[in-house]
Amino acid sequence: MPLKHYLYTILLCLLTYPAFAQEQDSLTNMYLSAKDEAIRFIKNQDQSASFEMLLASEADKVANLTPIEQATFHIQFAKKHLKAGIEVDSLLLVSVQMMRESNCLRGLGEAMFFIGARAIDDNKSEVLHNAFNEAALCFEKTDYELGVVYALSRMANYYSKSDNFELAEKYNQQLLGIVKNTDDRNLKEMVYLNVANFYTEQAETEQALKYYKLLEASLKISNNKRRLKPLYNNLGVIYIYKHDWPNAKEYINKSLTIKRQENDSLGMFASYQNLFRISIKTKQLQDAEYYHTLLNEWLGKLKVPNEQVLSFKFNTTDYYILRGEPDKAQRAFYDFSSDKDSISNAVFSDQLIDIEEAFEIERRDQKIKLLEQEDELQQAQLKSLKITIVFIIAFIVVLLVNGFYMKRQWIKLLRADEQLKVKQSEILSVNKRLEQSNKSKERILSVIGHDLRGPVGGLKELVELYMELPELEPNDIDNLLKTARESSSSAYYLLENLLTWANSQRGEISFKPQTTPIYPVIKKSVELLDQSINNKNIRFNIDMETSLSLKVDINMFRAIIRNLVSNAIKYSPENGEVKIHAEWQQKHVCISINDQGKGIAAEQVEQIFDKKETYYIGSDVSKKGSGLGLILCKEFVDYHGGKIWVESIENSGTKVSFIIPTSNKRINTNISLKQEFAQ
Repeated sequence: MPLKHYLYTILLCLLTYPAFAQEQDSLTNMYLSAKDEAIRFIKNQDQSASFEMLLASEADKVANLTPIEQATFHIQFAKKHLKAGIEVDSLLLVSVQMMRESNCLRGLGEAMFFIGARAIDDNKSEVLHNAFNEAALCFEKTDYELGVVYALSRMANYYSKSDNFELAEKYNQQLLGIVKNTDDRNLKEMVYLNVANFYTEQAETEQALKYYKLLEASLKISNNKRRLKPLYNNLGVIYIYKHDWPNAKEYINKSLTIKRQENDSLGMFASYQNLFRISIKTKQLQDAEYYHTLLNEWLGKLKVPNEQVLSFKFNTTDYYILRGEPDKAQRAFYDFSSDKDSISNAVFSDQLIDIEEAFEIERRDQKIKLLEQEDELQQAQLKSLKITIVFIIAFIVVLLVNGFYMKRQWIKLLRADEQLKVKQSEILSVNKRLEQSNKSKERILSVIGHDLRGPVGGLKELVELYMELPELEPNDIDNLLKTARESSSSAYYLLENLLTWANSQRGEISFKPQTTPIYPVIKKSVELLDQSINNKNIRFNIDMETSLSLKVDINMFRAIIRNLVSNAIKYSPENGEVKIHAEWQQKHVCISINDQGKGIAAEQVEQIFDKKETYYIGSDVSKKGSGLGLILCKEFVDYHGGKIWVESIENSGTKVSFIIPTSNKRINTNISLKQEFAQ
């Protein structure tokens, strides 16, 4: 590029930048003003209302607002309900589009930040990487340093927990570059703490110590007591690693003082544990006895984490070694080993072995002193005896080595024989399953043919009747049509079940769960069955919360409900009632269909879901159908990781219930960072 063109480009940028900055300042002020109003509105919402009602209320509020104001309300509502689900994702995506169109970089940055936060929960690394990077860029262009630090810190922490230490260090170095020349001590301290914690997790103690010391120097000026407790505790731990016992003890005691003020019992237990370790390493027996007694008392009062209990038991081993009590040390070590499965009971600590060797050396010295008093003849005899012993030991070693190799070969032969038996058993099992599967398929085809003959034959007879008697009364025509609809619906559902079962046998059914309200699905399925096969005037009672949602494959869930309600209709008496009930039970949702039919015998209820299709098709349960509905219900519930069962009393009705677990999402452990941003 010619020099004059280059200078012209620079001049153009300098002339347009003030206008751009002025525009962004104006848009940022509009966004912040709308943000304050949105926060007040969301705070005043009735939090006891359902999420759907709150979402509808927010939608009504923003109906007549400007795009920036609408996007701002969406962002703050999504922030309040960040764990709600796909509705929050939709709000954030709409906000991003509105902020881009309005060129409001500050609002766009916050929308992208919360998209990244959502992606962390779902472990979508590419989405969160792009979202946080764009958020940091938007915050940088609007001079919002705190936002830049938050975005980069989230990425650094995520990559550190994902063991991608190279990217984690890259973003930590960017954070250090940002706060290097800033006067904002809060930003500096937050970055120093995060970077130091990162290097502590990597066991890079010198780097961690460097940034903890920078944080300590800054805290002496800012007097931010909230960060003193983790600082002192982590410094104490680092000095323990470095065997710098005076500094370790000093910082652990400083941390302990703050924990006492906050009445942090578990934190105090951890500090006393560290002081116990320090007293053992510095051989301060009196201090060690005090902490050992104190920690024993606290173990009986507190619910201490397993890793702390194991650490205490391991320290107790060293404590008894310090006291010169090898028997107690050995018992303490065995107690530790029994709680830690990865350690064999036959393994001793190096310190225990050192003590036993010391005692052995002392006994040998005494024997040597006695031997020195013997005359030369006895010494010669002793030498001869030693030579004999050496030969005996060598012979025993040879025997042991040969025995070892023979035993290893014998073990290999036994394992090979066991593997052969296992393979034979697997082949027999596969043959048996294939034989059973072939029989079941033949039985299914037979029953399907029999069951299809009824509705199809009925349709044929109805058509012939209509052809022979064309001049029928309207009521007679309606009855014929209702009967025809019932027959065709029965044939259709039977064929649909057959095709679904055949696809499942070939492995062609895909499982695509998604979070969806289940009340509309159940209601629609019941309405279709009521219109198609309900010729007994059966009433339906759906008892459940309309807002209840589940992560299910909709097609599979619809097939489960259709088959269970269809069975309930078949076995219900005239003018009976079928009740569909769903409720939340801790970690799963339980759905039950209850009819008022004759019920099932107790011995059949106990076995109804224990066997495969050969049982269903050959049992009395299938007299009114092929049994494929129950097979599909069992398979589809298994796909969701759930369970299905039957409760029935003869002449009192049947209740079929199934449960589907709810998903548990990972909770973000970076609490301090999250709370600071929330402020």
